[in-house]
Amino acid sequence: MCCLPYKRPLYVATELMLEANLKHRLGEFQLDASIKLPNSGVCAVFGPSGSGKTTLLKALAGLLPSEGTILFGTECWQDQNTNLPPHERSAGFVFQDNRLFPNLNVMANLAFAAQRAHSGAIIYDEVIDTLGVEPLLDRAVTNLSGGEAKRVAIARALLSQPKLLLMDEPLNGLDVASKREILGYLSRLNRHFNLPTLYVSHDIEEVGRLCNHMLIMQSGRVTDEGRTVEVIQRLHQVGATSTGLPLGSVVDAKVSGHEPDYSLTQLDLAGHKLFAPIQSHLAVGQTMQLYLPAKDIAVAIENPKGLSIRNSVAGVVASLHPDANDRVRVAIRVGDQMLIAQITRHAAEALALHSGMPVFALIKSVALD
Repeated sequence: MCCLPYKRPLYVATELMLEANLKHRLGEFQLDASIKLPNSGVCAVFGPSGSGKTTLLKALAGLLPSEGTILFGTECWQDQNTNLPPHERSAGFVFQDNRLFPNLNVMANLAFAAQRAHSGAIIYDEVIDTLGVEPLLDRAVTNLSGGEAKRVAIARALLSQPKLLLMDEPLNGLDVASKREILGYLSRLNRHFNLPTLYVSHDIEEVGRLCNHMLIMQSGRVTDEGRTVEVIQRLHQVGATSTGLPLGSVVDAKVSGHEPDYSLTQLDLAGHKLFAPIQSHLAVGQTMQLYLPAKDIAVAIENPKGLSIRNSVAGVVASLHPDANDRVRVAIRVGDQMLIAQITRHAAEALALHSGMPVFALIKSVALD
């Protein structure tokens, strides 16, 4: 989680909010979505394949004809009398397949966007610096790795001077290492430019690590919306298997201090101490959102001693649900937040776990990386 030193955001969305009521039919599929989203941060558009996530983004960008209204702050993009073409909407679009021009090198691809953009506050050098693109400028697009091409595609979208960024599964097709790398760049980008962003994904780990807001789509409709921590807790209440939600939890923890000698940041989770790799860009008192995979949380009925696992959190078993392959999903309430662990049925029976039972959740350090 290495970060650039903090710089003043180049664009601050102070009043802008996206409101839309859209309908679009394609065969038997019907998009019928109403959204009202905050003016900052990254909002996940989450749901299974075919739920309408990409359709919603394309309709917002004007790339797909739709009925209804779109208001972005004081700008009307679409209503009964107005339908702005894509190039007149204040949106930058990052596609799954990047859509870079193969006959141009990286510098020329970026210049194409910059030369056609309206004037704006986003500065070329800042984009290049934030996304680490400078070493790639003279490279042919065809010689870029998947992660490098994605960074160039994001840079090109930023250089179009958007006030809203639309990203359609930007990590799709990348290997695990490249995904982690790009997630780091995206976090850095969000802090630096402070552009409101809609981020399509069906990967809950991406959402948990990057997005502070979240809307759920099913069959062309928005079925839930709110803070990521709260929405994911509600999803787990109806069961991970029925929603397609991978096992894991998203929690908020406050920064309580830094230990640079050990490259650690100390966090407070509902009164319990956690240690994460150092997050020097966060000040004491700020909130850090964590995604914790269920496989990286163990359960104990006594607070263990003599272990290398430093993160032990006291909680109460809220529920137990059987999963495939003789596994049991254990929901552990810690204050007003929920941790999800997955253990074997044999272990659950040996520990005699039941709802209301006090336990300790042991969180591996790798989960906080």
